[in-house]
Amino acid sequence: MKQIKEKITNKLERVFEQQLVPRLVQWGDYLESKIRRYKHQQLKNQLKFCGSGLRFKRDLRIEHPQNVSLGNKVYIGQDVVLDGRGGITIGDNTTIGFNVVILSANHDYQSNDLPYEHNVYIHKPVVIGRNVWIGGNVLIIPGVSIGDGAIVAAGTVVTANVEPLAIVGNQPMRTIKYRDKEHYEKLAFQQENNN
Repeated sequence: MKQIKEKITNKLERVFEQQLVPRLVQWGDYLESKIRRYKHQQLKNQLKFCGSGLRFKRDLRIEHPQNVSLGNKVYIGQDVVLDGRGGITIGDNTTIGFNVVILSANHDYQSNDLPYEHNVYIHKPVVIGRNVWIGGNVLIIPGVSIGDGAIVAAGTVVTANVEPLAIVGNQPMRTIKYRDKEHYEKLAFQQENNN
């Protein structure tokens, strides 16, 4: 009796592993793609403007989509973050690679709190022209404009406007400017006395 039970158990395990599991995986993949397509459609409906032929690749996060305009035939790669608080406009036929982050708001480092106030932002729109190619792992900071036909190389931190047809890349770290020393010292002193 024990041998019969083991044979039946082994047979059921083989059927489960060889037939049922692959089908469950297929159904899971099918449902995942349908859910993703549904979420993308819902997101498109929330955009300020959504052109025709817009394509999203897998996971994508758009914060404040009501401030984001995407032109015709725009392609957005996987794991992209668009922070639309200050407004983002992307022109027709633009391609955005994977892991790109586009910010349109930044903390106000001159606020009266240290290190900064969590709910005080400076909003600056980002405008990306037509036929632009943005490589993977690019970071675009608030207030930047990228001209028509420009190419931004992978891994670039875009901190200034990019002229039309320009190809930009690399980003060596450099000191941009300094905080107001008196203001900082005053805030630091106040913080120390409050603790």
